[in-house]
Amino acid sequence: MLERLLILAALAALVAAGRGLLRLRQARLLRALGAERPFAGVIPGGRPAVVAFTLPTCAECRARQQPALLRLRSRLGDAVHIETVAADAYGALTERLGILTVPATAVLDGAGALRFLNQGFADETRLAEQLAAVGLSVA
Repeated sequence: MLERLLILAALAALVAAGRGLLRLRQARLLRALGAERPFAGVIPGGRPAVVAFTLPTCAECRARQQPALLRLRSRLGDAVHIETVAADAYGALTERLGILTVPATAVLDGAGALRFLNQGFADETRLAEQLAAVGLSVA
């Protein structure tokens, strides 16, 4: 019994360490891309934006992410640009951003700089908080 608990604790520690490393990698990536505009030519500048990466086979994209984006659009209107792109159509950008799964969302500031990258589903509350952090007035 004690051996099983130790194995379970070791597995939990490995998962936590993996998540921590992924977050560190993502923070380093955001710092590296902070001065660049990786979405130039994809998203018009001038206002904050949310870019959602999807694939035609992604059920979670259709069932959860798309409705969250629609709620965010109805809440914020034209103050934010919301775009959904096919991850496979932007393979080089997807690889450069280190996107490992879909859905994934990127939050850009008004100048087009990448400020947040969400791997997996991000609800409208999280996206609104991230947009507020880049200076958008979120009611």
